[in-house]
Amino acid sequence: MMEALPTQRCILQRMPSVRDRSVDVLVIGAGAAGLTAALAAAAHGVRVLVLARGSLPESNSAWAQGGIAAALDPADSPGIHVADTLTAGAGLCDPAAVAVLAHEAPALMRELAMLGVPFERDADQFALGLEGGHSRRRIVHVGDATGRAVTQVLIERVRATPLISVREQAQAVELLTADERVVGVLVRQADGSWWRVLAAATVLASGGAGALYGLTSNQPTALGEGIALAYRAGAEIADMEFVQFHPTVYRTRAGYGFLITEAARGEGGLLYTPTGRRFMPAYDPRAELAPRDVVTRGIVAAMQEEGCDHVLLDLTHLPPDQIEHHFPTICARLRADGIDPVRDPIPVAPAAHYLMGGVRTDLSGATNLPGLFAAGEVACTGVHGANRLASNSLLECLVFGRRAGEAAAAYRGRAVPVPDPLPIAPISTPLPADWRSALAEIMRAAGPLRDGATLRRALARLAEWPISAGPDEADRITAVNAGVTARLIVTAALLRTESRGGHFRQDYPQSEEAWRKHTILRRDAEPAFVPTIAPPTAVSHKRQGTHALI
Repeated sequence: MMEALPTQRCILQRMPSVRDRSVDVLVIGAGAAGLTAALAAAAHGVRVLVLARGSLPESNSAWAQGGIAAALDPADSPGIHVADTLTAGAGLCDPAAVAVLAHEAPALMRELAMLGVPFERDADQFALGLEGGHSRRRIVHVGDATGRAVTQVLIERVRATPLISVREQAQAVELLTADERVVGVLVRQADGSWWRVLAAATVLASGGAGALYGLTSNQPTALGEGIALAYRAGAEIADMEFVQFHPTVYRTRAGYGFLITEAARGEGGLLYTPTGRRFMPAYDPRAELAPRDVVTRGIVAAMQEEGCDHVLLDLTHLPPDQIEHHFPTICARLRADGIDPVRDPIPVAPAAHYLMGGVRTDLSGATNLPGLFAAGEVACTGVHGANRLASNSLLECLVFGRRAGEAAAAYRGRAVPVPDPLPIAPISTPLPADWRSALAEIMRAAGPLRDGATLRRALARLAEWPISAGPDEADRITAVNAGVTARLIVTAALLRTESRGGHFRQDYPQSEEAWRKHTILRRDAEPAFVPTIAPPTAVSHKRQGTHALI
């Protein structure tokens, strides 16, 4: 029998004393989606406050290496980009969302270049890379540090926009509601002070949840806290079972995950077992350029066959200057650990990378809760379906971040009622001393290979996870939120009795047409299954009005 989902509205055991602040639009998160949403909203003349979990340059977006997908080659088109995305999504993409993504991408890349993002060029054209799952070369990039280059430009523009203010080291703890709409958030600052930020519209752009798994390509703060906030407030959470594991992550000597970009295989990198056997051609005809879920399972199978904890990504047959040119960040990081990718194969293994599910939205970022919008990895627009196509993630942040910011700005001038009082949560079980390791061990059940019995055991353990915290317990607040999101992932994985995209059940290894539907979880409601994530309102992929980033 499945354990009940969390039903609490608040995790605080007592309410702190707070100071109030009011803005037109509140943005929770300072990665590519949050920064783009802030700029888009401010372009409409509204006052915007951005809450950054850490310091402003810190985000998963800044860690993105590979690039951004856009149909810029004469032999390519948005329609082909759409087709590749739908193929990777394994039957669960929302075609309208994919059309928006692909059709807005080319103009957006030209716009970013005009703003100063130094995309690599081939003469007077963009230099386009190839990644797994793409049928054309369409990846624009800045070496192997595209995310950092894009976020730096966005940060500069945010700092130069008088209508935007930023509060760093700010942890969003609970969304505030009144009259059945979201009206802001309760915030804890790193110095222990508390703020009640009231806003006509709130954009959630807090990122994904890879750090739940321990070894990840994400930052340690990527624990899905924004999803937990939205769930407790009553938002619909969709497709949480679909977690993408990047096939090639290097474990540093310090024990952290360092992503070896998809572009390394796009440029000709090959995968071998430690005994020297190349295994991907026998596993899939696309070999190393198969979609990520296929390559991940191929690596897991190879590791199980040979009893090892890694495989080798070999670039040594490529020209040294090609390796140095395309992957300077990777070369520098590996050499710091004594590995020279020009001469040495790179030990890699699959690790948690991207969450396809999240807060369910329409094409403007609107959720089922009036006043709450979501964009980026925290959101589920349906654009990725069951498996994200490589280099569509930064693109999603930019395209849908802008749409969410513009829609949030439309709330300008709406009166913000006094928030409903938050209920007091009961004191709950103790927190494990090393809770991150404990949670990562539980989440192995929802890893690349899953089965019902293991998922049920994980869900039973998560039902005993702490559900509340005191206002002065910052680490415990984080842990409680992480536990909620972990429980949503495991619950959805147990519900879906088939294999599709990033979700692979060893006890149900086939995809079933009857499961071509989305899993919707909501507080105080039974799980729901819908054939498509249809936007509540029809939104054309043709943009209206001015460009928000200029």
